[in-house]
Amino acid sequence: MDIAGSAPIPPTLTLANVSATAAWQVGQRLDAVVTAISGPNRVSLQIGTANVDARTSLAAAVGQKLQLEVVRNDNQIILRIIPPPLETDPLAAALRAALPKQLPLQTVLSDFVENLASSSGLSLAAADLLKQLLLKIPSLQTITRMDTLKQALMDSGLFLEHKLSSNAQPPSLDQDLKANLLRLLAALNQNGGDAAATDLSRNAEAALARIQLHQLSMLAAEQTSPLAWTGELPVRHGDRVVVLQFRIERDARNATAAEQQSWSTWLTFNLPALGPLYAKITLANKNISATLWAELSATAEIVNQHLDYLHQSLDEAGLAVKGLQCLQGRPPSPPSDRVFQGLLDLTA
Repeated sequence: MDIAGSAPIPPTLTLANVSATAAWQVGQRLDAVVTAISGPNRVSLQIGTANVDARTSLAAAVGQKLQLEVVRNDNQIILRIIPPPLETDPLAAALRAALPKQLPLQTVLSDFVENLASSSGLSLAAADLLKQLLLKIPSLQTITRMDTLKQALMDSGLFLEHKLSSNAQPPSLDQDLKANLLRLLAALNQNGGDAAATDLSRNAEAALARIQLHQLSMLAAEQTSPLAWTGELPVRHGDRVVVLQFRIERDARNATAAEQQSWSTWLTFNLPALGPLYAKITLANKNISATLWAELSATAEIVNQHLDYLHQSLDEAGLAVKGLQCLQGRPPSPPSDRVFQGLLDLTA
């Protein structure tokens, strides 16, 4: 008789061969791996150094890991299968789901560019969506203006759900990277089992997971110290796509008053012929300072030759420049090493 509201009885394993397991004690916890499915309701397990056969109602899969508890060990050995703990933190659950799937946007978009020229095996609809996705990425020249940079950030995919939830009128999603990735993924999944479509589909899912991780970092920002957001902004540069990685963080030592707060923005990018570049820009009220690092000595020399122009531009924007410099090498702690550190700390 079933009693309403009672907890389900966890599945068990009844061992067929018991000789190697005489030392097990009732209540002992064991780690096991399913090594074979030997028949209906029959599995083979490796538990420590012992290989055993068992009967169970569990629908197991080869390679599945189980945690077991000994509930009987006399003339018959019965092991209870301990269910995995329920995930109580939705943010941690989303992180664990997305982290193994993600790849850096630079990796994915570079692969898209390479595959566009050889789109054999793709449907016309999928090839066209791939082309349109790349064409709708803003150009490097476009984001040099403040208004178009702001729009490019809004269309980076980080704010898709915000657009959908906060507009009375349906928003235009034609330029939104995440929306275009979802359209591409849907078209690729309709392409059947073709190898080219499968590879591109896997990359589209990796890019979506990467954007989701940045969105999760925004949700987790208030639980981390210092307060920080991360993101990636793809831009077209000639026939390539370059991804600008950014991290915006508030100095944890600052007072809460807005006029006393200090904010730092890290930028990381790698332009053809210039090599990897890093920048840390710190703004406190209207005081600004910036340090740049160039891994190539020739690039550091070029940047230093243009610092006067940057100083003048910042002056014209009404900012008090407290220091500008460009060093050759890498920063002591590159921001790329800490992209999702806040999320990892949150769920550790």
